[in-house]
Amino acid sequence: MAKRPYTGYDATASGKRAGFETLIDLLEAHFGLWNNGTFGVRAKRGKSSMSVHATGRAGDLSWRGAPYRGTGNYDDAVKMMDWLEQHADALEIEAIFDYYPQPYGRGYKCDRDAFLVYDKRAFSGAPGGDWVHVEISNKYADDPQFYIDYFKEHLGDADVKPAPAKKTPKKPAGKDPWLQVGSKGDKVKEVQGIVGALVDGDYGPKTEQAVKAWQAEHDLHVDGIWGPGSEEHNKNCDHGEEPEVSSMPKYPGVPLKNGTRSDLVKLVQEKVGAKADGWFGPTTARKVRDWQKANGLVTDGVVGPRTWGAMFG
Repeated sequence: MAKRPYTGYDATASGKRAGFETLIDLLEAHFGLWNNGTFGVRAKRGKSSMSVHATGRAGDLSWRGAPYRGTGNYDDAVKMMDWLEQHADALEIEAIFDYYPQPYGRGYKCDRDAFLVYDKRAFSGAPGGDWVHVEISNKYADDPQFYIDYFKEHLGDADVKPAPAKKTPKKPAGKDPWLQVGSKGDKVKEVQGIVGALVDGDYGPKTEQAVKAWQAEHDLHVDGIWGPGSEEHNKNCDHGEEPEVSSMPKYPGVPLKNGTRSDLVKLVQEKVGAKADGWFGPTTARKVRDWQKANGLVTDGVVGPRTWGAMFG
């Protein structure tokens, strides 16, 4: 394999691109991971520069297990990444970022044609992130049939149809649909009501956590930003009465960890087999780590949105 120039962010696409979306569908079908988010117009996490997600050539695939669609097995993600690296030139793969390994994840880029284990922070979410980020060049980004034919030749047939290109709504005149930490106003209040956060019109860290929990619950790209993807999904999802869902305890918006005291801690303790006294102490943290390990989650002893979702749906 030869080194190739890395494109990165070049231009904002008008929506999802059929070739890349079909590649993601094929990877889901053959390797058992699930689509954790592709096209989205936003900045990189913690930075002002635009994310490659905005080009329609980048996406995340998660191996997160039940209640999500993944196997919960990191080895499946490794198999997929190894295969993508082996076929990177043919598939026009430009980057593969693995958020799971210590100390700060690892990444493949086409301009060095190899994986590099990072010894300092390169992106947020590492280590321990249960997803893989993939980027391609523009060459086949709009050519779904190329990927279908290539996968059929090398991995066999799969019940995957060419994904349609999909344009996203244009930004409304005089209104910014990208709500994130720092946003204020009535639209923020509306979002806070949807995700179960305190309705005060101030998009702070607690609202961001509640949005992340809502996105995870709805199998959306989990970034804590309320953009067209979250907005469209909320409009299209069924808001009818669902007693079995509404009876589930809602994520509190902040992680439960060592030192937390609340009735919600009692629910966690009952789930992991600890004494249900409402105090999140060292014994509860150990029980949570054991439960996370048994369920294919990051074993950090903290009940964040992913662990909460796995525990309570």
